[in-house]
Amino acid sequence: MNMSAKTLPTVLIVLLLWGGAVSCQSRPEASTEIAQSEGVVSADVNVAAFAALIDTSETGLLLDVRTDREFAMGHIRGATQIDFYRDDFQEELAKLDPNVPVYVYCRSGNRSGQAAKMMKSMRFKTVYNLEGGIGAWAREQPIEK
Repeated sequence: MNMSAKTLPTVLIVLLLWGGAVSCQSRPEASTEIAQSEGVVSADVNVAAFAALIDTSETGLLLDVRTDREFAMGHIRGATQIDFYRDDFQEELAKLDPNVPVYVYCRSGNRSGQAAKMMKSMRFKTVYNLEGGIGAWAREQPIEK
């Protein structure tokens, strides 16, 4: 997963165009929403866009913010887990490289959305949050145990 600064805007444009074509097949709330300000990309993306991002990126961190028990029940292949409810969650995030794209998810999208906002405030450059969490993912993509 190694996405250069030059390819990121191209991928985002393709995803936005592609997301429009896919949206007629998905729920309205599963749209792709990209926000870019001061060189920071923060996006809530649907399953198709999230899968495309992690499949085509050469660098990045796939981050599961669910509990140990939830993670053991099934996760996206290649995910690293940091429990959102840990007292040291923010300190664990601070150990990560803010220049590496982060693809974050949880059970339903709530905790990962909060984690994405936290990472944005910590000046992470690129954070993608999976809308609908692993529940939405499992309806369309495989999970690993």
